[in-house]
Amino acid sequence: MEHGHHPKIAGHDEHHDHPHEHVHRSVEKKRLTIVAGLTGSMMVIEGIGGYITNSLALLSDAFHMLTHFGALMISLSAIIIATRFQSEDKTFGYWRAEILTALLNGITLVPIVGYILYESYHRYLHPEPIRDTLMLVVAFVGLIVNIVSALALWGVGKEDINIRGAFLHMLGDTLSSVAVIIAGVIIYFTNWLTVDPIASVVISIMILIWSAGLIYESVHVLLESVPKGIRVDEVERLIKAVSGVEDVHDIHIWQITSGMYSLTCHVMVGDMNISEAQGIVQQIQYTLDKQFHITHANVQLEHSL
Repeated sequence: MEHGHHPKIAGHDEHHDHPHEHVHRSVEKKRLTIVAGLTGSMMVIEGIGGYITNSLALLSDAFHMLTHFGALMISLSAIIIATRFQSEDKTFGYWRAEILTALLNGITLVPIVGYILYESYHRYLHPEPIRDTLMLVVAFVGLIVNIVSALALWGVGKEDINIRGAFLHMLGDTLSSVAVIIAGVIIYFTNWLTVDPIASVVISIMILIWSAGLIYESVHVLLESVPKGIRVDEVERLIKAVSGVEDVHDIHIWQITSGMYSLTCHVMVGDMNISEAQGIVQQIQYTLDKQFHITHANVQLEHSL
């Protein structure tokens, strides 16, 4: 059986040929493009605003938006790559480009966070004057942009793992914008300047946690590990539950990119004709797709002695 092919059986539609999938991808691409444009623009505004106002918290938030702008571009690139690029010598296409970019994104954020923490320490020891009013204006604009972006992704974020991830990033940006606003309000009313580096440390920790998670998940995929949420013993149990299957072994499950899972396994069956064997393979593939969203399943049948 051809690797990754879905035979059509009762109750099983092929994902890639369903009209709704093409429409859904088009909506995803449009929403991501809008949100990426808003996030990128706000990132530049906050960066300039942080420099002008001398607010380290605002500058940290700009870097935080940079991390999520990168995540949005990764998700957008994944859709573009999936619909446009093909290669004869790359049977899984360029899907791994998304994972490699995510890994690079996560690694490059570490020294940025280190620099912010270093500056925060010096600002804490030697507070510097801040243009608090302008800082608050920029932070409020950033909050509005983040809320609008999150709402734009809310409708499609329930169905796709990439969009859901981008939606969570927008929520993270919203929280960091709130942190900057709180710092600005405190500075405005109390002139307690050390709250600015304290807020930048809080945002830096958020960036560092997100970066560590991104690096871990990227390495997890690149090491061909079993995808999160899938247990090999559960997969084995469901395959054995298929009528005609006597045993299963050599199960290998891995992730090509976000939401794209592959599997190979050896299945022991009794003596039967080709049509019966084909029916067992089809049922296994249908079960794996329905229960675990494993859309590329290569099942090798073996005759039990």
